[in-house]
Amino acid sequence: MALDGRITVDVLFHDTDGTASLKVVSLEDSTEYTSGKVLIVTGTCGTTLGTATSVAPSTYRDASGSIVSFSAVTRAAFSATPAARALQEGSATAAPRLFSAGGSIAVTDMDPEEDNQADWLVQTTAGTASYTIVLYGS
Repeated sequence: MALDGRITVDVLFHDTDGTASLKVVSLEDSTEYTSGKVLIVTGTCGTTLGTATSVAPSTYRDASGSIVSFSAVTRAAFSATPAARALQEGSATAAPRLFSAGGSIAVTDMDPEEDNQADWLVQTTAGTASYTIVLYGS
């Protein structure tokens, strides 16, 4: 089983004063991955905090058809429309919280000191939302 992918975040603004003056504001990172595990989960959520996915084992099957089970999640990406948040169960005050509105993608690294085998939970701010979570780890 081989894995090939990347997580890229690119922030770029050209700040001008209307004439020739230009200031560039930039922050970027791109990390390539050639080993590890990945899963993607899509669904809908409401205002009650609910389980999006378990990670040990998950319900996601890799390209070979095997269930993906993480020993640790190291990065997470989250997108929701119209708006929702994602966090890990059991440590809601310390676990990374990802918030997305309008389909924007929030990305975080996971704290290696946390128990990163907990279920991922999702909750919308109002009504219902569609979401996608991508988890990467080992």
